[in-house]
Amino acid sequence: MKNKMLFQMLAAMMLLAGCGGGDSLQVFDASKPGAVSPPPGPNAGGEEPGHVTTVPPTPELPPEVNPPVVAPPPVVAPPPVVAPPPVVAPPPVVAPPPVVAPPPVVAPPPVVVPPTVVDDRIAKAMISGDASALDAASKLTLLQQAQNIALEVRNFQVPTLSKILQKNGADLSQALTFSNSSISVSLQNSTSGMSFLSADSGNGMAALSQVGTGRAMVYGADVLSWMAGTTTQQQHLPLFTRAITWLISGDPDLALPATVKFSTAGYSANNVRALLTRLGSAGSEQICDLTDVNNTCWQNADLLVFGGSTKNTTDLTAQVQKYLAAGKSVIYMAPSWIESSSGRKVATAMGMELGGYPGNYFQGASGLSISASRTAADSLARADKMGTLIVTIQKLMDDKLDWDFKADASPTNPVSQVHNELAALHGKGINLFQLPTMDLHKKLVLWADLWRPSIDKYGKMPPEQRATASDFLRAYASDSWVVFNRSKTSTAPLGYGDFMPKEAQNIPVSADWEDIDVTIAQGSGITAIGRAAIPGKTVTVQILDAAGGNLGVQSGYARSYGNPLSDGKKYGRPRRPMSFNVPIAAAKDNVFVTPFGGPLYLNYSALSAGSVVKLRVKGAAKYGHFDFTKDMSQAEIDAASAAIKSKTFGWQTNKFVGGEVHQTNAYALSVIGNVEPKDYVLNNLRARLFDSNHIANGYSNMPMAPAVSGLCNELTWTCDGAMHRAPGVQHFVGWIAACGFLCSGNPSDGFAGLSAGWGWWHELGHNTVQRVHHIVPPGTAGCVVECDNNILSSASALRQYGMTGADVNGDRIDHKGLYQFIFDSRATGKTGEALRLEIQNKLWNGGQNSMRAMHFQLGFLYTKYRRGMALPTPDASLEYLTMLTKGDRLVSRDWTVANAAKYGMGRYTSNSITNHDLLYVLSSKIIGKDMRKYFAAYGLPLDQKSLDSVADLNLEIAPLTFYALAPGKGNQVATGTWLDIEASSPAYPF
Repeated sequence: MKNKMLFQMLAAMMLLAGCGGGDSLQVFDASKPGAVSPPPGPNAGGEEPGHVTTVPPTPELPPEVNPPVVAPPPVVAPPPVVAPPPVVAPPPVVAPPPVVAPPPVVAPPPVVVPPTVVDDRIAKAMISGDASALDAASKLTLLQQAQNIALEVRNFQVPTLSKILQKNGADLSQALTFSNSSISVSLQNSTSGMSFLSADSGNGMAALSQVGTGRAMVYGADVLSWMAGTTTQQQHLPLFTRAITWLISGDPDLALPATVKFSTAGYSANNVRALLTRLGSAGSEQICDLTDVNNTCWQNADLLVFGGSTKNTTDLTAQVQKYLAAGKSVIYMAPSWIESSSGRKVATAMGMELGGYPGNYFQGASGLSISASRTAADSLARADKMGTLIVTIQKLMDDKLDWDFKADASPTNPVSQVHNELAALHGKGINLFQLPTMDLHKKLVLWADLWRPSIDKYGKMPPEQRATASDFLRAYASDSWVVFNRSKTSTAPLGYGDFMPKEAQNIPVSADWEDIDVTIAQGSGITAIGRAAIPGKTVTVQILDAAGGNLGVQSGYARSYGNPLSDGKKYGRPRRPMSFNVPIAAAKDNVFVTPFGGPLYLNYSALSAGSVVKLRVKGAAKYGHFDFTKDMSQAEIDAASAAIKSKTFGWQTNKFVGGEVHQTNAYALSVIGNVEPKDYVLNNLRARLFDSNHIANGYSNMPMAPAVSGLCNELTWTCDGAMHRAPGVQHFVGWIAACGFLCSGNPSDGFAGLSAGWGWWHELGHNTVQRVHHIVPPGTAGCVVECDNNILSSASALRQYGMTGADVNGDRIDHKGLYQFIFDSRATGKTGEALRLEIQNKLWNGGQNSMRAMHFQLGFLYTKYRRGMALPTPDASLEYLTMLTKGDRLVSRDWTVANAAKYGMGRYTSNSITNHDLLYVLSSKIIGKDMRKYFAAYGLPLDQKSLDSVADLNLEIAPLTFYALAPGKGNQVATGTWLDIEASSPAYPF
């Protein structure tokens, strides 16, 4: 009884605290559906790492995590649904400990009612998304009004959930277990509903909402059918009963009506009837097609129950919203993990979302169950989205805030919560200011617009500095609460640190429409369009031809952008200066604006490589961008060069076949040095970074050397065409590394400008390495990641030396070390297989520089035997790597039993072959000699099928020789000498 009184007093206090002025509350109306488009990826926004999780007054619910989609099973054949194991009922509660209610939020200072004219201006801004007509006084008013909305939401959510989770002052068991045949349930945003049940991991299991006068419930599994029966998860029945009673009667302490009239869509009426009977109420089914927009029979029902088999109609979301607005009780029960488009529409109408494909199929136990020890206070703390936001808003109002954000970053957590919810809206193509709901978010975004012109301390606000605590938090919130798919925003007058200089705001933008053709390199991805968004200036985009794909636009492209809380830069740049992806549609003007500026990118999917997207753009600017995927005029080259030198825009970008470079203008200038930007782009980036890699990999965008073309014809290999297309666009970002100094991946990024050199060669190699580079004899460490990619790095260094005479990283190939392993193994006196095994264990467990020398020795042998050259040259040596990688792809994509012999695999019945055997058969074909002695000398075991296949070619067995180069002179191939090691082991000459 005492606990019940405590919760009642808490509810009363919260209601009193929320009685301040402000807009009428619409927070439980669901958002209208927008264009369906994937939400931004993990790097598009989200909680910054390293946040302290101590959050007054109550902990925040951890983010709900959808399972990774890793090769999901086909939808047409879902796995059998195994009922969750019976849950043993918890022991009777003999004297439950008192439940500690969440501490009440201290009410903010009284709101001073602003003049009517300010309210009118705010009301207009809430519709237009334009804060330019608001004055300085509106900043405080907006925060006060936002705080009042948050209080009202909290004062509804917390008491409502409190009453459902308890009965007669005692906690009800929340123990519940789903099977993997279920799906997660989350809220569209923190004001659209209540997170009713979340698994121990935070994965959402059920949610409730009040939309207008209607109430709604969603479960991620068909729990209603379990409760209608008597065998599955029966410990959940008391809690489910109170939730259903709240749904129908509005108060879990009331009794259900004697008769409940219900209708169903895509769900078993027998289950509903059986449940109501079990709960002591008679169920009266009203036969009605709830998906028919013209039906009127819905008015006769009290309860509407939808399932996954509901007919998927165009207006289903709006139809369900109509039912809720009329005060109906609506339920959705997910049948399994299988996708239900109609179920998503029903959930959207309720202000909720279902997880992505394949639901909870791969979810672990902690994401499928609630432990029996979960208390009401625990779940209230998880569900309370507003408590911490209310406190953070109070801190935003405090001009003399005294806080150390390095010691306690918790006030930034609710900032990120709103930031993530804005990101989700953008991902669906929804403009916040075109929604009838989410007034809380609108007011916070408008406040951020008003505060942004006051930000003048980027680089001067260390998180631990208490004197600038208010500046820090306000900048963090202003940076985070941004809407990009509107026409107006504000800017910070002094620029944005190393992301964008203040001078960028004065760059002129196009007043007329420009037609831009964007050639698509792959099915999906992101690509620069050669235009920039200038801070605060509206860009308008029209789609002339989408080429059948899905398109979006965004400013900036990077996976790492720093963290004001932990990167040691004293808040050196905006919290996340790149925009979210904003989906764009045909037959309309798509508006875009960013406070921060940045290069504009097309985000695309469902396209074919080689297709052309046609855009029409107005309000954008030209900057230092080079696009060598098409012809550039001299005027365009000169303009781009001048833009780089002017230092007025923050970024410089480059497009090549197979790669794009995005780097800050300052980093670009640091590597350009005294040369002309055009020369840097053409002769450094393109020629010595991308081209060298593509030559070594035999990609078709690079013209074949005459010797390569001739050999392809001789071997009847198909060496050009789509089969040898570069495998996609490799992006490089010169700004901030995601790991270390340079970090691999796509994009690869680093704290440096882009220039030909080991670091960027290495990173590009990671993403283009082929199986013939990856050599791992059985039982050895082998040449694996960080070794195989550097074969391509050394190839680039060798080609650069041949082109320019610049000798770098010649020490990364250790020919002497390779020879020493052979020499030392022979010195043991072993012969035959014993000798081969001795070399294998020495070399392939030894240094990587020695392992990689093998590929280049084979290249030198190609120049000797195939080309008839006395000494190798860089270009001729690389011809071997070109042929090798082409052969690798041909075996993968062109191989048949009938043509196997032309790849040296005549004895094979499939193209399944080990990497080192593939290297042997291809090398023999390319060099024109049977290379078996060399592979034995390199310690590589060969399969009998590969030996017999090459023997069938009737090639001469090559005698053993070794091309000796001095240590450190791996690029200076003309300085070496051939050693005859067929019958002896001469001393290494260097």
